[in-house]
Amino acid sequence: MRAVSNFLRKRKKLTKTSGQKAEQFAEAFLCRQGLIFVARNFFCRTGEIDLIFRDQQTYVFVEVRFRADLTHGSAAESLAQSKLNKVRNSAALWLQKNNKLDQSSRFDTVLFDIEIDEQHLTWLKAAF
Repeated sequence: MRAVSNFLRKRKKLTKTSGQKAEQFAEAFLCRQGLIFVARNFFCRTGEIDLIFRDQQTYVFVEVRFRADLTHGSAAESLAQSKLNKVRNSAALWLQKNNKLDQSSRFDTVLFDIEIDEQHLTWLKAAF
């Protein structure tokens, strides 16, 4: 039983590390595309937003997804409607807290399947 517990702890730590690496890579990639970085990992009662950017006068809320193994579906397939609703609600709260309700916004996703590199990166603008 202890071996299973240790395995699950190591797997969770590896998953968290991979997620952070994917977010960092996505952040650098989007900056190279001309977006202006605003914030990362905005947490609130309704959920979390991985990355927030500005694209000219539009605030861009970015969900980053990584799948090292496709046996349970691709990164795109992991975007459940409930997760997208949480991101939308969190973005609305961020806009309100930052007095930006009059600004336009959009929701992008950056997806990685198998590897965290540009070859395996998919950027979907206005994805949801």
